[in-house]
Amino acid sequence: MDNQPPTPQAMPPLVSFILTRRLSCAAVMTIMLLGMWFPVVIPGLHPVITLLVMTMGMALHLMTPALVALITFGGGLRFALHVAAIASIAVTALSGFSLSAGLVTMLLYGLLPALSATVLMQLQGVRRSAQYVAIGTGIAVVLGLLLAAGTQDAGLRDWVNLLLEPLFADMASIPAEQMQAMQLFRESMVAVLPGLLALSLWMTWWGNVGLARRLAKKYGFYRGDEEDFLTLSFDKTLAYLFSVLILLMSIVTGDLLYLVANAAIVTGGLLAAQGVAVAHSWLKAKGLTFSIGLMYLMLLIWSAMIVPFVIVGLMDIWFDFRRRFPAAGG
Repeated sequence: MDNQPPTPQAMPPLVSFILTRRLSCAAVMTIMLLGMWFPVVIPGLHPVITLLVMTMGMALHLMTPALVALITFGGGLRFALHVAAIASIAVTALSGFSLSAGLVTMLLYGLLPALSATVLMQLQGVRRSAQYVAIGTGIAVVLGLLLAAGTQDAGLRDWVNLLLEPLFADMASIPAEQMQAMQLFRESMVAVLPGLLALSLWMTWWGNVGLARRLAKKYGFYRGDEEDFLTLSFDKTLAYLFSVLILLMSIVTGDLLYLVANAAIVTGGLLAAQGVAVAHSWLKAKGLTFSIGLMYLMLLIWSAMIVPFVIVGLMDIWFDFRRRFPAAGG
């Protein structure tokens, strides 16, 4: 009896009404996408309130993929794409008929989470869903960088450096010792920013899909494979790609080296995610719940901690450590 799944809860009638109609779903999606512009629409607010509204708006914006995935679980891929298309038209109109804004809405915020949610319901859905999101967010970042750099007639690294310029505009007023440290920090940020951005997008988008699945299961409209997210594992292609990228870093130069190095950061981050899933499963199986929290805390405050997890993830692709212990949920 203890292993019985929880009884699905009834969704509030208003929420159920909204999520079963294309126009209302598209309206909610549009509002969430434009949430970070709320302070502009509502001028004259106190600075503290403006910051609070901006934070809440940004949170709503970043939760949009969860809404699209939730709609996909409930209404299917075609229904979700209809909603995304309507929202894209609305965003295009509200942004002064910017086709790029509508295209990004349709592809990045609509198609990608909808496809990821659809795949998640199938066999081996966790792996394939994670791969879809990784490929989609990676392509989005690369294309965004190339197009933005092209409009400024600058190299990729030079454009990223210009992008960070406002953050370091007041460096002339600080002591020489601190200026040197800040300059090194700036150079390191320029070196890794595209890769970190792609990884952050992957974690956000895929985390949104996971949250949507949890909500769909809670309210009883998730129909598909229920493989635990701790079973995350990538195939050997990712391991070979990571190895090739590391090798290319010693061969190529210029903007190509910049792209290769950041691609290596992304693939290493994906391998680290697999390593974290292995460690979490092992600690959970051993009942070391406190150590799980400590592990995530160390990852948060000490970036070098990611290296052992990259190695574990890389080795797990060949040795499948989780066969030796149950991949407990949590």
